[in-house]
Amino acid sequence: MIITSHHDGAWDGARNMERDLAMLHSVQHGAYDIGFRSYTWDPWCVSLGRNQPSSALDEERCESRGIDVVQRPTGGRAVLHADELTYCIVMRIDATRSASFVYQQTHELIFTALQSMAEGLSLSTDSTDLRTHYASSGALGQACFTSHARSEIVCGGRKVVGSAQRIISGYVLQHGSILCGSGHEMLADIIVATDAERDILRTELQHASATLAGPDNSYIAPSVAANLLHHGLDEELRRRFAL
Repeated sequence: MIITSHHDGAWDGARNMERDLAMLHSVQHGAYDIGFRSYTWDPWCVSLGRNQPSSALDEERCESRGIDVVQRPTGGRAVLHADELTYCIVMRIDATRSASFVYQQTHELIFTALQSMAEGLSLSTDSTDLRTHYASSGALGQACFTSHARSEIVCGGRKVVGSAQRIISGYVLQHGSILCGSGHEMLADIIVATDAERDILRTELQHASATLAGPDNSYIAPSVAANLLHHGLDEELRRRFAL
C-alpha cells in the first residue's frame, strides 16, 4: 500500500480546494492508495457546503474583514476557517471499506493523535438530526459547528472537529476542521441575518463547539496539532485501512 501524507502549509480558499481535488485525482489514477494532507488558510476563509448558496453570506461584511469565500466539493454547512487545522483524506471505497468506515476510522485516528496533549476529548456516541437541523429557518441552519454527527470528536459534548465527505466514482474525499481557537465564531458576523439571529448563532457556536486545549486550558497552535497528527501517521493509516 502506497501512502502519501504531509502538512501543506497555508493557502487561500480556492487553492486549498484545488489541492484537495488534485490529491483525489492522484489516488484515482493510481499514484498512491491513500492521500492525507493537513493545512491552514491564508487569508481566513468561509467554506460553503457543496449545495449551500453563497447568498447565505454577507459579501460586504466578508470583504471588510478580509475573509475569503470558497465552495467545498463536500456537503454540509458553512465553516469559517480561522484559527484551526484542516485535514483531507482520500481513498478508494469498496464492500469492506465503506465511506462510513472511513469517516469513523479517520476520527478515531485524529482522536488518538491529539488526546496525548489535548484534554477532555472523546468520540461522540450520538448525533444531531442533520437533515432537520440544516432545514431549520434562520441562522442556525447555516453553520456546521452548531451540530455534530456520531463518532465526531467532542469535548464535554461540544464539537471540536467537524468533517464532511463526498463519494466520487468509488472514491471518498473527506476533509474536516480541527478547532484550535475561537475565530470560527466570527461566522455569526458575516452571515445574512438580523442582529438578533447573529446573537443567537454566536451564542450557539459558543455552546456547541470547543477548541483544543492542553493542561490548564493552554492553547494548542495549529502547527503543534499538525505535528501530533502526522507523528507515525503513515503506519497508523496502513494499520487502519489496509483491509
